[in-house]
Amino acid sequence: MVETGVDVAAALTLAQVPGLGAVGYQRLTGRFGSAAGVLGAGPARLRAEGDVGEALARAIAAARPGAEVARLMGWAERSGVRILPLEDPDYPRLLTKIPDPPPILYVKGGGLARAGRAVAVVGSRWITPYGRHVTEALCRDFARAGISVVSGMALGVDGRAHRAALDAGGNTVAVLGVGLDRPYPPEHGRLFSEIAEKGAVLSEFPPGTKPLGAHFPRRNRVISGLSLGVVVVEARKGSGSLITARLAADQGREVYAVPGNVDQPGSSGTNALIREGATLVTSARDVMQEIMPQLAMAASAGTEAAFPVPEGVSAPVRKVLAELGTVPVAADLLAERLGTPAAELMGALSEAEVMGLVERLPGGRYVRSGGGSGMGLG
Repeated sequence: MVETGVDVAAALTLAQVPGLGAVGYQRLTGRFGSAAGVLGAGPARLRAEGDVGEALARAIAAARPGAEVARLMGWAERSGVRILPLEDPDYPRLLTKIPDPPPILYVKGGGLARAGRAVAVVGSRWITPYGRHVTEALCRDFARAGISVVSGMALGVDGRAHRAALDAGGNTVAVLGVGLDRPYPPEHGRLFSEIAEKGAVLSEFPPGTKPLGAHFPRRNRVISGLSLGVVVVEARKGSGSLITARLAADQGREVYAVPGNVDQPGSSGTNALIREGATLVTSARDVMQEIMPQLAMAASAGTEAAFPVPEGVSAPVRKVLAELGTVPVAADLLAERLGTPAAELMGALSEAEVMGLVERLPGGRYVRSGGGSGMGLG
């Protein structure tokens, strides 16, 4: 377990106080600095400084770590699960910005720390061949561009999204609507294990939580909250993926939708999203260009960190990749920056383009690539 100085037992204790809720937890820990600070404030301070009613103030002041807290901490230690309270510095920064971030996250795997640049990809459980092709193309390109793929590990689009990101050597985060002691759906037991090993699986629900219908809309707000934008691939009208899209819009996230055949029920929801103002998506590049300001902030620490370079890349290609980012650069300007002869530069660019690491745009400009310029949707 990682030591951060955060009192996990206090956080679990406060989170379990009846009537507090996620919004109350965020407000009080922000006011008093930590869960331990809230628990130690006393009823009078909670009422005066925390704007808490009499009954809730007394319940908070009386709360103490008990058998349930000990059970959760013991289970987490045995299971290799990290308990991440809202006030922990490793809690995802984007998620803290939503109106009701989970007070506690249960996290298995190290991929959450690498998910600062993330896009959610969600959709129908009844995936069509078209939806499978689009999902795999999008997520492969996101992964190759160093963008984490977030989804809900459901059957259909979600599972394909995780699988494509893993197969491309990228990072993926699965957000569950059940406890982490039970992979759900059961058909994705192997996928659960692989994501936990190479990415991260997380839930706000403690172990033993069953897959109740009310849990999944709550899960969806975390999927969108972790992401810079949400891409809906296929969705029927009224589907859970449309709930995720609505939550994303409410959270100030970008919403994207892949157009589909007007005769297919599975495209009715995505086509409706586009009609209502969602950005139409035909490639990963469409998404990356839309969220370029956020990506540029994440990339400011260096192109190598923002766009991981595969093993075995030649020195000339690595030199080019170190200079390219998400902003298109003309070949002659790139040659000038690098001090490289034009013929040598074009050879390196051609090699990188074949490898799917750069993309040539109109006008002889180049950008770092997610591995493809499009999905052939039209």
